[in-house]
Amino acid sequence: MANSLEQNLQMSESLEKQGIDPFDAPVPGESLTTDSGNPRPYEQPPRFTNVESAMDFIFDQLTEDENYEQLLNLMRDGVPIADIAQVYLTKGFHEGEWNPDLFLLLVEPTIYLLMWLANSVEIDFVLDGEPDPEEEDERDRQLAQQKIKELKANTPSSKEIESKVPSSLLGKMEEFKGEM
Repeated sequence: MANSLEQNLQMSESLEKQGIDPFDAPVPGESLTTDSGNPRPYEQPPRFTNVESAMDFIFDQLTEDENYEQLLNLMRDGVPIADIAQVYLTKGFHEGEWNPDLFLLLVEPTIYLLMWLANSVEIDFVLDGEPDPEEEDERDRQLAQQKIKELKANTPSSKEIESKVPSSLLGKMEEFKGEM
């Protein structure tokens, strides 16, 4: 006990000599507060509160000319659709478009929308990251190839994908398909 008291006194004296005030530190939780007059976008009520209106917004954003070309290039380059959806939805959360709950509800329809966009221009997309075959032994490589073939064989058709998308979005999708 006396030893720890001596250590505390020595540390206190050392800090004083260096001109450091040990009590000049942030209050616990201070980083979680911001100026109430200037809150961050995700600290305010979200712009969208239901899946349908958010999916309409997502469709409009993804099919804008500039975004659409970049999106198609990403899919052609083999970037997994699940990763594209996650990055896009996270960005929307940080910008205050939706809350974390709606974020989770939007994951599946967004992935289906991206699949539909890839299918509509006949891009052979990657759904999720595939293992690197060079780093696996032969048996694992064959198993991975078999799983990939099964996954690609079970890729839903455009009709199945359209059944997973909100009905209000189907009209926009058909309209967009006609413009391509």
